[in-house]
Amino acid sequence: MGLQHYKTMNIKLWYCQSMKQWRWTLTDDRRPIIKQESGQQPDLRDAMNDVANTVEYMLETRQIP
Repeated sequence: MGLQHYKTMNIKLWYCQSMKQWRWTLTDDRRPIIKQESGQQPDLRDAMNDVANTVEYMLETRQIP
């Protein structure tokens, strides 16, 4: 994939102790923000896979300019 054409994406990942979930958000760097995704998983590896799958899907469907 030619990633050099794509802008920066901001990924935030944190653990919510009260929910026992790894939570994440992904936003593009455009202003106003045009694309935002989020998710949560109890397992860190699953949360990271969700982020990777989301980014790959956005690239494949050209949701990221």
